[in-house]
Amino acid sequence: MTDTLLSEKFVLVVEDEPRNAALMVAMLKIVGITKLKICKSGHEILPAIHETPRIALVLLDLQLPGEDGYQIFERLRLEPILKGTPVVAVTAQVMPDDVARAESVGFDGFLGKPLVFDRFPLQIRRLLTGERVWEPR
Repeated sequence: MTDTLLSEKFVLVVEDEPRNAALMVAMLKIVGITKLKICKSGHEILPAIHETPRIALVLLDLQLPGEDGYQIFERLRLEPILKGTPVVAVTAQVMPDDVARAESVGFDGFLGKPLVFDRFPLQIRRLLTGERVWEPR
């Protein structure tokens, strides 16, 4: 996927920790993705997905205030506008049981924190081409 095609993709980042959100945004911009929306909680997601163009990828932290990423994931899967959109768990919870749970509920990928700068660009490119990426470490 060329950088021109990446620059047309819209990514939704759901992350409550400002430093982690800033890091993801910076790394996405290095990849060539400039169309981004950041939500800090599940309450911000529905308005965000309805006011943005077609979302190509959702990066969803699993540890959020109020409701966890699994609860948010269930709601996202009910949204027709996100049908077919990959939703990827992004979390520091990387034990085998955590990975298995994310896969069993239907996440399209799993990226462990801390994100690895050298691998992140390829992970994002793979996810945007429809590949499932499961890299907890």
